[in-house]
Amino acid sequence: MLVIEFCGFVGNDAEIKEFNGQKFISFNVATSERYKDAQGNTVSRTTWISCLKPGESAVVQYLKKGTQVFVRGDFSAKTFTGANGVQVGVNCRVRELQLLGTKQDAGQQAATQAGQPVAPASAQPQAPAYGGNNPFGETNDKDDLPF
Repeated sequence: MLVIEFCGFVGNDAEIKEFNGQKFISFNVATSERYKDAQGNTVSRTTWISCLKPGESAVVQYLKKGTQVFVRGDFSAKTFTGANGVQVGVNCRVRELQLLGTKQDAGQQAATQAGQPVAPASAQPQAPAYGGNNPFGETNDKDDLPF
């Protein structure tokens, strides 16, 4: 099995689903890339990855639309026929999940670095990104970081 790592934003609030008697947390993550083509035009491409994390845990309450996450897991691709013809679905069975914040948090960080006033933080609960006690039971060993 091919292991992949990626960062992106959760597309919709996560749900707990059951397959063959086993519970999973189901969510989609959008990863985006921008580059310049041969003509100098900026091209933007978004890839959606369907994620399944075995078990159920408190992390589901934090996986809301717009939350930035780091995911490491087993990659699989399935072809399906959509309205436009054959397309490929990208799937990931999650081994490791880390919450990195929300788009609003990223905007506040950029504004702070630019010396602009910052709006108050959202009232949504936030989980720690790295270090500390992890209330979700996932391992968060700093020696296991990809860098």
